Formats: sequence, structure tokens, C-alpha cells
Amino acid sequence: SNIQAAVGCAQMERIEELVDRKREILATYKAQLSGLAGVSMNPEPEGTTNGAWMPTVVFAPETGVTRELLQTAFAAENIDARVFFWPLSSASFFYPVSQNMQAWSIPGRAINLPSYHDMPEYCLGRVCEVLVRLRG
Repeated sequence: SNIQAAVGCAQMERIEELVDRKREILATYKAQLSGLAGVSMNPEPEGTTNGAWMPTVVFAPETGVTRELLQTAFAAENIDARVFFWPLSSASFFYPVSQNMQAWSIPGRAINLPSYHDMPEYCLGRVCEVLVRLRG
């Protein structure tokens, strides 16, 4: 619709500001969680720039941390976090490829962290505190 197009155009006018803030949020999460063993976040391979649309934390299988445990911990703190996406091959119109073990494994032990561009720093800290307690 015209209204959606207008909103989209307005957002494009400030895209650099929005992406910069998203990258700051991701960098804050990475810095605060860097000491947690068995935890990884969005990679940024050399020669690329991560737009940081959705900061994701992935727990190694041996940690025992599951998506359900993450959702419960965040809900208890009234923090909204999104589940990680299932692989496209899990959609009914695709043939499931079970050999893609990583793609099928990650959603069960990952979660997308809150990253609203106007989140204050103390909110980012609250999110990290939940994750640190889970690994504590």
C-alpha cells in the first residue's frame, strides 16, 4: 500500500543510522557474553559486514541449553526473545534433508535476542544476565 511504501521510504532515509545501532547492539551482546564457554553468536567473516538484523546466541550441544529452557528463562524475566528459524528444508513443500545435521540442530539450542534499535543499555545487560545465569 502507499502507507507501507511511505514507511519503507522513511526507513531507507535512515538506514545507516539503524544498521549502525543494530551493529552496536550486537557488539554489546558479544562483548558481554564473550567469556561464556559453549556460546557463539553471529559470525562476521573477513570481507563481510554483518547487518546485525537479529543477534542470535547459539549454545553448543554439550551445554544442555535448549530453546525451551531459553524461552522459559526469558519469559520469567518478562523479556521477549524469538526462536531461531528452522531450516527451509523442514517446510512441507521441500524434501527434508536429514544429512544437514547442523541446520536441524541449531534451532533447538539457539535464540534470537531482543535488538530494538532504541533499547537502552541496561536492557541489553538484563538479557545478558539471563544467559550468564543459564551457563553459571
